[in-house]
Amino acid sequence: MKPKSHLIRNIVFAILVVVFIWYIFSHHDEFNKFVEAIRQGSWLWLVVAGLTQAIYFSVYAIMTKSAFKTVHLQRNFIEMLPLVFGSLFVNVLAPTGGQSGTILFADDAVRRKESSPKAIIASVIATVVGYMAFSFILVFSLIYLRRAGLLNTYEIIGSIIFIFPTVIPGFLIFTSYKYPKLTLKVTNLIFKLAKRVKKIIHRPNKLSPSWPQDIANELVEAAHLVRKNKKQLLITLGIALIAHAINIMSLFVIFLAFDYQIHYGALIAGYAFGEVARVISPQPEGIGVVEVVMAVIFTSFGVPPIQATAISIIFRGFNFWAPLGIGFVLLKRTKSFSGH
Repeated sequence: MKPKSHLIRNIVFAILVVVFIWYIFSHHDEFNKFVEAIRQGSWLWLVVAGLTQAIYFSVYAIMTKSAFKTVHLQRNFIEMLPLVFGSLFVNVLAPTGGQSGTILFADDAVRRKESSPKAIIASVIATVVGYMAFSFILVFSLIYLRRAGLLNTYEIIGSIIFIFPTVIPGFLIFTSYKYPKLTLKVTNLIFKLAKRVKKIIHRPNKLSPSWPQDIANELVEAAHLVRKNKKQLLITLGIALIAHAINIMSLFVIFLAFDYQIHYGALIAGYAFGEVARVISPQPEGIGVVEVVMAVIFTSFGVPPIQATAISIIFRGFNFWAPLGIGFVLLKRTKSFSGH
């Protein structure tokens, strides 16, 4: 790595560290609530719930690894795990509609002397397949709430908005496969914008004139690989379904920690709309919104408000705050920041 490039990456990492510390201190109330909620439950079941979350993220990493295999990019589990946690960390601290994590995958591919567009497509596949698997859970939840007479307009609107994060990335793959000329036009536009920005900030343009064509070709090739590897896509979808099932199981175990037997339909509905809130909320990863939505759903099914709130806070602590800290620790192990 060139000394100047190494220096820039160290500066970027230092900025992320400062932002992370500020972020933690600015959300100390959430941590206090989490600690208070933990005290109310059975520690034994909570340990089991934490271990279940560890299994969930492991399976999620395997799912992402399977998505990469679709476009002929090979990653082992140990290589993928820091990228999965690191992308969560970057997405929260540098929110760009969830695209910061994708950039981390692309940069990792460049450092392996592999195709960054393929890595972007693979990351998009993982996202889309994860949402597709979740859509089965969401449809079940809508039907269950409708039959229980608890379905309201907000839940319907939220479900409709949720469709867009699934459709837009899928459209990128479809366009690259079906309309390669349009893909080239888009890369040309990006190239021209990059040149203008570099000119404004008085920085040299290091992109070669062939960059738009090269990137367009790689995107088209990756899209064709997706088309050919339908079996691998189905495998990825199956793993995504298993991951969601494990995540729901973790939530169920937290209910056991509070000695509360919840109906499976109410459990799944609370999980589903918590996930919808996470995706569509303007807050990064739905901070402060997911907990409220989940608690409201559980309360509507008769769960005492205090327990519903505590359970939702603990689930988010295991499913978001703990992985965020792990992502911070593992970020240095990614090729983007390890110095390799």
